[in-house]
Amino acid sequence: MMKTIYAATAITLATSAFGANPAPATHRYLVERTFPAGALDGVDAAAKQKVNANNKTLDVTWEKSYANAAKTKTYCIYDAPNEQAVRDAAKLNGLPVDVVKEIPSDIKAEPRGAVQKIAAGKQRYLVKRTGQPRVDGTSDSKFGVMLLTSYGSADQHDTYWVYEAPSYSAVEAAAKAGHAPFESIAEIPVTLYPN
Repeated sequence: MMKTIYAATAITLATSAFGANPAPATHRYLVERTFPAGALDGVDAAAKQKVNANNKTLDVTWEKSYANAAKTKTYCIYDAPNEQAVRDAAKLNGLPVDVVKEIPSDIKAEPRGAVQKIAAGKQRYLVKRTGQPRVDGTSDSKFGVMLLTSYGSADQHDTYWVYEAPSYSAVEAAAKAGHAPFESIAEIPVTLYPN
């Protein structure tokens, strides 16, 4: 088991040497979205460019999105000055918003924007847990489960854990064996990047 590490990751952008006004503080958010079937099939380079341009007008930066196999549910990671900017960017881009959670803490970090390759015979899963953050193992070889990254909400109410595992049941069994209850487990084989 690894120790849970919580550190504030809010980044304040530096002012210029010429005394310009400081840039707005940046916060990190996880946005859950539900789409009708087929809605994400047309996300190509031109669509991403338009989304990025609209986001830029509000100082919002799209980092990546995890999607289920049907591409009807996404978990999107954004940097923005505040939650309202994230919601305004979604409206500007015609995107649905189910839930917005500030996630200032990476419990187990991966490099931002890192491309996750899924190993042969494995899938990727997002586990949502509610309640105080728990210590969670980085891997469990008995079940073939490996922790890739995880995020903690600002209110310390929710945590999101991204695992690579051979199956849903392996993730569920590892969680139960580790006494780490969960609210939901979603298979997320697709990752969408802004570029």
